[in-house]
Formats: sequence, structure tokens, C-alpha cells
Amino acid sequence: MVTYFVLASLWTLYMGVETYVFSRPQARPYFVGFLMTHLLLAPLSFVLSLTSGILRERLESAYRPAWRSKVAFRRSGRKKLIG
Repeated sequence: MVTYFVLASLWTLYMGVETYVFSRPQARPYFVGFLMTHLLLAPLSFVLSLTSGILRERLESAYRPAWRSKVAFRRSGRKKLIG
């Protein structure tokens, strides 16, 4: 149970920073509803964010350049040592 509270608190803190720092004031949810959604329903909130929300966007933007670099490296063929 303690683990759940720690993870839910960390998740709520992360979502609070994402929501209240990086979003427009008009798009921010009501504070009590925000706490209920992210503290009580933390697993559901995490899964929704991972599949179609902020967390998915962050992961895609972080890994997209690395994936393109990997594909370009594979396509360039065998590397030759100079010397």
C-alpha cells in the first residue's frame, strides 16, 4: 500500500508539472478533480497517458530521433576503418 501511495504521489507530481506549467490556463482542469483523477485512479491515469496522452508524446519525441539514427546507420552499410 505504501508503494502505491509513493508511486501515485510521484505520478501526480509529474502530471501536475506537465499540466500546470506547460498547458494554457484555460485548458487546466479543476484542482480537486485533478487530484482525484491522478491520486485515486493513478494506474488508470498512467495507462491512459501512456497510450494516448502526454507520456506517449514525450516518449515518441525522445525516441524518434534515436530510431531514425539507428535506421540511417543500418542503411549506410559496413563501416570501413581509415588508416
